[in-house]
Amino acid sequence: MNPFTKILVVEDDPTSSKLMTYHLRMMGFKNVTEVADGDSALEQMKKEKADLVIADWHMPNLNGLDLFKAIREEELWRDIPFLMVTVEKDGQKVQKAIQAGVRDYIVKPIKGENFKRKIHELLRLDRV
Repeated sequence: MNPFTKILVVEDDPTSSKLMTYHLRMMGFKNVTEVADGDSALEQMKKEKADLVIADWHMPNLNGLDLFKAIREEELWRDIPFLMVTVEKDGQKVQKAIQAGVRDYIVKPIKGENFKRKIHELLRLDRV
């Protein structure tokens, strides 16, 4: 595992954002940036391309699904692993996300072991 892997956490709830960052740091990641919405995430990506984006679905300005679509439209960002974090249980909305190409998501509240497993899968890390 590279501790300097650039991870962008996009979450408008400060508690959830800090919890995800805490789990990432406990896993050994040192380069974690937190922003509160999709617009801020795109601005951050222009400054420094992330190796992994973790985004909440429901946020002000640009929501997680629209952020995912915007990232996939940029050729330089197309292959960045993306993890959607959501409380969304509406089957039609989940289907809409799947049709847009979202393949990886976890449901809040975040459970540490599940979160860790997803991060390892997305970054293709061997389980420790």
